[in-house]
Amino acid sequence: MQIHPIPKPPPGLEPALPKEPLCYVAGANGLFKVVRNAFYTACVKLDGITALAALKEEAGLNVPLLPLEQFRRVEAFFAAVFETHRSEAVVLLYCNPRTEDWQVVVPAQAVRGLHVEYDLKTLPAPAAGYELFGTIHSHADVKAFHSGTDDADEACFDGLHITIGNLDQPVRSYACRWILGGRVFKADLEDVVAAGALPSPDPQWLAQVQPAPQREPEDSGSTGLGQGGVQKGLWGDAFGESFASREEYLEYLESMRNEIDERLWEAEDLEPAKGQGEAHAAKH
Repeated sequence: MQIHPIPKPPPGLEPALPKEPLCYVAGANGLFKVVRNAFYTACVKLDGITALAALKEEAGLNVPLLPLEQFRRVEAFFAAVFETHRSEAVVLLYCNPRTEDWQVVVPAQAVRGLHVEYDLKTLPAPAAGYELFGTIHSHADVKAFHSGTDDADEACFDGLHITIGNLDQPVRSYACRWILGGRVFKADLEDVVAAGALPSPDPQWLAQVQPAPQREPEDSGSTGLGQGGVQKGLWGDAFGESFASREEYLEYLESMRNEIDERLWEAEDLEPAKGQGEAHAAKH
C-alpha cells in the first residue's frame, strides 16, 4: 500500500492528487484516502488505516540526567544575576551522547526584568562530540512556569528545558519539560536532574543517638503506658487490651475513633436549647 506525499503547490493552484482509483495521500494536515470511480471522486480525511498497526506517541531518552552539581552552579548564577540586575538570565545545555557528559554555556545576553535576549548565531562552535540540547532560564522573582514566550522559543528546539523561579526566596520553584520530536513531555525536577550523594554525617551528631535498652514484656494487666502516659510499645498492651500485630492495633484504634465520633454526634443531638442549660446548671 503506497502513501503519496502531496507537495505544496505554487500560489493560486490546488494540490495535485493521484489518478489511481484508490490510494492514500499525506498532507500537511494529516492522512487522506482518495477514491475515484464512475460515480464520484472523493478525498476524505482518516483517523487511521485499519490495515496498519496502531502506534502510540512515546519518546525514550538516550542521554543521561543533568548532574546535580552543574544544576546547582546554574542556580547560583541565576541568583547572582537577579541580585545584581533583578532580571532573568539563560544558559544553554550541550550534551555528548557518547560520553554521557553535559556542558553549560552562558551566551552573551541582554537582560531586563522578565526578558532576556541572546543570539544563537553568534555562539562559537561546540566542543567535539557535543550538540546543543536544551536550555535553563530563570524567572527572577516570579514562580517558574512555561510561558507563551517559552512555548514559541522551544517549539522547534528539541531537548531539555528547565525554568527556575522565585529567586528572591530561599526555596525556589521549578518547571521542567522535554521537547522531543517537536512534542512536549512534562517532567518533574527529579526526572531531569540526577540525585547527588549526601554529605557525610557529623560524627558528633551521630554520637547523640544511642539504641534504647531492651525492655521486659509488660504484665497482661498493664495499660502499656509509661510515666506521663507515653505508650511504651506501638502495638503492646494498651488500655487493658493486647494486640498481636501492628495491624491489629491500628484496627482497634480505628474502631475507637468511630465510637468516639458516634458519641460526639449523640451529644450534639442531646445538647439543650439556649436557656435550658443555664437552668440545669443552677440546680446543681
